[in-house]
Amino acid sequence: MPHHSDQVRQLAEGDYPRAARDLIQDTIHRLVANAARGGRYDLDDLVRTLTGAASDAELAAGALDTVSSAGPKLWIDLDAASRPSFYGFTRLTRNQVTLDTPLAVALAACGPDGREREQALMHHAMRADPRLYPVAVIRMTDWAAAVRKRAEDVVTAILAHPDRATLLTVLSVALRISGRERGKHVIALVKDALLHADDATLAAVRQSGDLRSRRFAFQVSLEGGRMDELGLVAAALHENDIVTRTRCAEAVAAQAISARRFEILEELLGAASSPVRLEALTALVRLGRTGAGPRFLDDKASMVRLTAQWAVRRAGGDPVELYRRRLAERSEPRARGLLAGLGDCGTRADADLVLPYLSDSRPRVRAEAVRTLRRLDPTAGTPSLAGMLDDPAPVVVRNVVTALRTTGAEMPVDRLWELLDPSRPRHVRQAARALLGMRDTWSRVKADLILAADPDPVLSEHAVADLDNWRVRDSASVYSGPSEALRRELETLLAETEEIIGPGSTRMLHWILRVVR
Repeated sequence: MPHHSDQVRQLAEGDYPRAARDLIQDTIHRLVANAARGGRYDLDDLVRTLTGAASDAELAAGALDTVSSAGPKLWIDLDAASRPSFYGFTRLTRNQVTLDTPLAVALAACGPDGREREQALMHHAMRADPRLYPVAVIRMTDWAAAVRKRAEDVVTAILAHPDRATLLTVLSVALRISGRERGKHVIALVKDALLHADDATLAAVRQSGDLRSRRFAFQVSLEGGRMDELGLVAAALHENDIVTRTRCAEAVAAQAISARRFEILEELLGAASSPVRLEALTALVRLGRTGAGPRFLDDKASMVRLTAQWAVRRAGGDPVELYRRRLAERSEPRARGLLAGLGDCGTRADADLVLPYLSDSRPRVRAEAVRTLRRLDPTAGTPSLAGMLDDPAPVVVRNVVTALRTTGAEMPVDRLWELLDPSRPRHVRQAARALLGMRDTWSRVKADLILAADPDPVLSEHAVADLDNWRVRDSASVYSGPSEALRRELETLLAETEEIIGPGSTRMLHWILRVVR
């Protein structure tokens, strides 16, 4: 089977047997797939292949379908590769293209000759074949004014009476070139077309699978007042895009405040998205409806909790007392959110209420208890926290390390070296290395050298990276050396890990151990 570069050569020469057509189409499929994933050289080969296939109606039709199915970004990349103006693309040798097929028209519209680009835009296929619409949109940002004018005429005609497919095709390309010097004009044209589209078409565009297009369609709909209350609520509750959900929730909240529609806001309180719950709860409190506050005091989102605390205070209550009362019941199923809430507004005196939760059976609750102690009184639970460094849950140990770093508490060094033992879980050993690194330079270096030779690749990579970071950033500030016993131990470890840590760290450590006393 010939390599695809041989097929490319045959195509460029227009010399290919009938039996090779299927193979050529397979080659185009492969090149399109690779180019769509960012293969620069595949993109060059694809342009050559398409150029060779452009004059054959059967091959050109199949190739154009394949390229069109790959999405708008590929057209943008093909345009750049066909007319290279920056480093990285090979300038292609092109023969004079005859506009026999839509593919030939598309390639001519992407070519280096401005007159050819203008001529291609005047071809009837540019307006009649939806597969060429992306090229017309791209040409609206052309540096040549005459080409831009022709492209604008084409796009304006395309958008005169667009259907859903046309709007989606044009919009997806326009959004991706909107950052270009002349890209804003393209967006303005598409936005105007969306505003003038009928409700059914605009609603269909809002269901696009392309996130950028869907978000833009919602933005235009909101700005133009093109969504009814039912649609706004549905989008706020069920739209996949968090940005769109939040915008729709803001619109619902504004309408509800204006019309004093409490029931709509109550519906949004049940949303899975915290920004939507936040908008609904804030609007209710602004309307004087503070009754929902207590039920959101344990919300997992901090802004929702803070708003709930505001609601309780506006109603004359004290959120801290509510937190204390509920946390006193050790069977509280929503302890995690309550602990976080107590951390928001509690005092140092509340630390004792948190301590029992350090031994809770739920890892996330233990982790939240550690965070809450750090926020209320970093020193209150230091002895208890030190005993949690071997907790089976990584999330707990990470928070314990953060808390101990905050307090600057000195851990018994023998205990830390024990936690570095290979029999310990990875997250425990990582925590021990981090705390040893806080103690002094030579504890950090020793821990890194020990773990650099560890069979666990994650621990080894982290240790080597930290040692390299020490060499670059901190080694210049080393003014005192280790004890003689530690010096000998470090020299032994260094001899065992030279090939692992690299020549830079090896030379620096040898020099410091020899010179600094």
